[in-house]
Amino acid sequence: GIEARPRLEELLTLDDARFRRRFRESALWRTRRAGLLRNVCIALGNVADRGSVPALASALNDPEPLVRGHAAWALGRLGGTTAHAALEEALSREADAWVRDECGLALKACGPHAVPSAV
Repeated sequence: GIEARPRLEELLTLDDARFRRRFRESALWRTRRAGLLRNVCIALGNVADRGSVPALASALNDPEPLVRGHAAWALGRLGGTTAHAALEEALSREADAWVRDECGLALKACGPHAVPSAV
């Protein structure tokens, strides 16, 4: 639940080197960094706490399209003006077609009149 949110958000900051050091000897190693962070984005979207918007907005800059696309999905679930603005900015610079599609769908989920965010 919400009590796990800070730990999940911390995982979104892992680069490849830190992921390898932290999870080399664990079962999470098999998911690889992109798979783990994809799952983190999904979990944060399902928790539906707008406090996660800043971490997910940062994940829109991840080098992996898999992570960026799922961060966009999660932001669409959370909604709010901050999420909407982050998605618009990401869409304006995103080169990957799938991630662009996810940003577009997430923007539609936020609605034309996004509810003001709590963050």
